[in-house]
Amino acid sequence: MKKILNKKTLIIVGVLVILAVAAYLFLPQLLASSSSSQTTTTYQTQPAALGDLVAVVGASGNVRTSQSAVLNWQISGQVAIINVAKGDLVTKDQVLTELDMTSVSSSIINAQVDLQAAKDSLNSLLNSGTARANAQLALATAEQAVVTAQKARQSKLFQRASQQTIDISQANLIVAQDALDKAETMYSQNSTRSRQDTVYANALSELATAQQSATKAQYNLAYVQGLPSPLDIATADANLALAKAQLLDAETAWNRVKDGPNESDVIAVQAKVTVAQATLDQVRIKAPFDGTITQINSKPGDLVSAGTQAFQIDDMSTLYVDVSVSEIDINRVQLGQTATLSFDAVPGKEFNGVVSDIATTGVITSGAVNYTVTLQMTDSSPEIKPGMTAAANITTVQLTGVLTVPNQAIRTVSGNQVVYVLRNNTNARPVEVVLGASNDTDSEVLQSNLQVGDLIILNPPDSTTGGGFGPGGMGGGGGGIRIPGD
Repeated sequence: MKKILNKKTLIIVGVLVILAVAAYLFLPQLLASSSSSQTTTTYQTQPAALGDLVAVVGASGNVRTSQSAVLNWQISGQVAIINVAKGDLVTKDQVLTELDMTSVSSSIINAQVDLQAAKDSLNSLLNSGTARANAQLALATAEQAVVTAQKARQSKLFQRASQQTIDISQANLIVAQDALDKAETMYSQNSTRSRQDTVYANALSELATAQQSATKAQYNLAYVQGLPSPLDIATADANLALAKAQLLDAETAWNRVKDGPNESDVIAVQAKVTVAQATLDQVRIKAPFDGTITQINSKPGDLVSAGTQAFQIDDMSTLYVDVSVSEIDINRVQLGQTATLSFDAVPGKEFNGVVSDIATTGVITSGAVNYTVTLQMTDSSPEIKPGMTAAANITTVQLTGVLTVPNQAIRTVSGNQVVYVLRNNTNARPVEVVLGASNDTDSEVLQSNLQVGDLIILNPPDSTTGGGFGPGGMGGGGGGIRIPGD
């Protein structure tokens, strides 16, 4: 019995040894075969094509007006009147409100008296200044009159008219004489007609008119061909003498007033006027620029003190959005680039803007550096109000009809960027690409052997055994190629 058990034990051990040897010899091949079948890849592809590429930089910020000011009372008193309402458009220096003069301090009331006295003093000082200005103007006028009179007298040394005027007068005489000849002929042909005959009357009338025109043309020609008459010369001499005499009078008047009032006195009085006016202006508030009244904090009858806020005024003719752009993106942003803006407060609508200013220095917030970019809105809506939050997309690149590849298909092999193209529906071949502009999904191809219509693999595997790079790739050779991941 013991011998039988030993034989069975030996048989079992021998079978186990044979199985172990078989496993050692054939299991790697079975595992490789199984692994190969399990790693068969179903490629996702997209044909290479020409298209548009738009790259944007996203940012957010708040709406502001081009100008904004808070206007405060400068002195204490009681509000007498409010001249505007919230939402009114106002112009620069428009009076918005005033204090009751009976409620202000005595220094303000005295300023009103001081202002009038200073204006009177200044007017008195400037009277001589006015006389000085008038004398200066009279002197300049007299000097010009002498020059004009001299030119007029000089002209009397020559014919009355230029040669061109003489030629025109001669031509007019020829035309008039020809018309007279024709009129005489017409009259001679009809002179025997009855004096009541219309033809006779017309011929006689035309003859008389032609004679007058010819006579006038002869006189005109004779006039322009002749020298000025003695009377013309005498008149020119008299006008020149008068102009010189008036010039002497003007010089005398100028010498009397040319020094004018004392300059320091005028400056001192002008300063008094300015100070008094500035003091008196404290009873009212004026608009510092054209804009819209966006806030009113005073009412008629209110007792206010210096520093109390009265109004806020904003120039809402143009709205701006100041957005923060990361240092990573700021060099892609340029003046004049367009942007689209959306607002949570105005859902479903987009508005347009343009980059009008870019900050030259950044602001560090929580370790991140951001730059303020100002977008000028080119269209707006009453729904958009200062302070609202806006999301902006600044278009940094806008290309049309360029060859692009999906970003997810781009890999790096030996320092070069490649995409893999599916050949014969089975082989993945790398094609080197030189890329240009890009956005979140696609990149522009600047240089490559890639052709329109090539099937670009969107999910290339970590390795391929396609038997080399193939045509248009990066080289030849057999064996597997490892494709680095992103």
